[in-house]
Amino acid sequence: MTRHLHIDAFSGVSGDMFLGALVDAGVPLRTLEKGLKALDIKGYRLCEQQVIRNSI
Repeated sequence: MTRHLHIDAFSGVSGDMFLGALVDAGVPLRTLEKGLKALDIKGYRLCEQQVIRNSI
């Protein structure tokens, strides 16, 4: 089964929040690292940590 995700970011998207949402949706961190390495961007670090902030 092919999975498809449509993101309607008409006014932009916060990079850290977007990456967090992808990980929360089940995308492995290694997959994100592989994609980011292909962009040849320097000076970033990915780490995974479960936190709960400002929840109801």
